[in-house]
Amino acid sequence: MKKRSWPLLFCTLFFLSFLSCSDFGKKEDLRPIAEEFFETYKARKDFKKFLSFYDEQIVLEDIINGDRIKGKRNVKAFLDWDNKKFQLIDSVVLELEYLIVEERKVVAKGYFTPFQWGDSKFGAMHFTTILNFNVNKKIVKQVDWINYPYNLIDPENRKSANDWISN
Repeated sequence: MKKRSWPLLFCTLFFLSFLSCSDFGKKEDLRPIAEEFFETYKARKDFKKFLSFYDEQIVLEDIINGDRIKGKRNVKAFLDWDNKKFQLIDSVVLELEYLIVEERKVVAKGYFTPFQWGDSKFGAMHFTTILNFNVNKKIVKQVDWINYPYNLIDPENRKSANDWISN
């Protein structure tokens, strides 16, 4: 080997060893975290644990309803798990059909099982959700597409977007 190539070889080997010892360049597998998130959601029993998956600065967007909620406290109010109007008909709140994980992004497709809201019963609703995670493995952005029945998104049945966002 020529004398000039030694520094290049040394630098290349040093750089490669640096990459192997650092988080840079590693693909983060969030699958177990995403699966636990949806299992917690599915059971709908431990709201505190469910909220622990979110970063404090979470942004949740509901594309169909046009809602954009910022901050964990506002997401908690928006999701409103303690609302007595909601009643499960099935034993779980959702079924997951598939989960795609790529680096810090998770795409989930499934459906919400039938439920009752007050006196009204609603059938299954398909959903697609994109979760974006930060380096601390917390969800910083959630984007939902849910095929709500028309009478559930009727403005008279919904709070205004301003009700979810505190000043």
